[in-house]
Amino acid sequence: MQPKSKPLASTNPERGDAARKKLIEAGLKIYSEVGYGSASTRNLAAAAGVNIAAIPYYFGGKEGLYLAVIDHITEFYQKNLGGELVQIRQALKNKKTTGAECRVLLDEYMRMLVCFVLQESEEHSQISHIYIREQLDPTSAFDRLYEGFVREMKETLEGLLAAILVKDANSCEVKLIAETLLGQVAIFKSSRTTVLHNLGWKNYGEMGMADIERIVMFNVNALVQAHLNKDKSP
Repeated sequence: MQPKSKPLASTNPERGDAARKKLIEAGLKIYSEVGYGSASTRNLAAAAGVNIAAIPYYFGGKEGLYLAVIDHITEFYQKNLGGELVQIRQALKNKKTTGAECRVLLDEYMRMLVCFVLQESEEHSQISHIYIREQLDPTSAFDRLYEGFVREMKETLEGLLAAILVKDANSCEVKLIAETLLGQVAIFKSSRTTVLHNLGWKNYGEMGMADIERIVMFNVNALVQAHLNKDKSP
């Protein structure tokens, strides 16, 4: 028989906020390491240094904590990329914005994405692991993650491409071009160990990031120009 959980020591709001924060941080760590299915409430509580009863008390259970972690991830994306995306979307709504100006915005978008994706920190690594897990083995929280931020990121890029190529942003072609551009950046995160091993690097560093950005931007320019030339062909 499992021992009964001790009652929570205090309902003080400040302590409650601290406990929630510790549990979300622990959730980031545990869920990124073993995934949602293999995470136990006992390990989550131990990693947070709180009573196991705190999880159902503050989050309703393991699933509620996972959803809170997903919300933390969307907030992380919004904090780092949200402002720039809002500016781009505002420019796209402005009928005076030209195709050439959209081309500049596309470059800014892709450079911003390279810088963001290649950031190296413990929290960013944990977030990336959870995001990749949701791609490979999606849970019921995937829609929450997608609607929380991913949709905005993709639709902004699709809007830029549509304006540059003079195509429907909802067309299959534009969406696939957008996925191609995103994919060439995402690979440096999802296959980071392989990339570093292949290049003989210990980490990306400033020089590595600059080299990656240079190649990515060359590819962006080549791909966009190729589609423009294709559409101009008789």
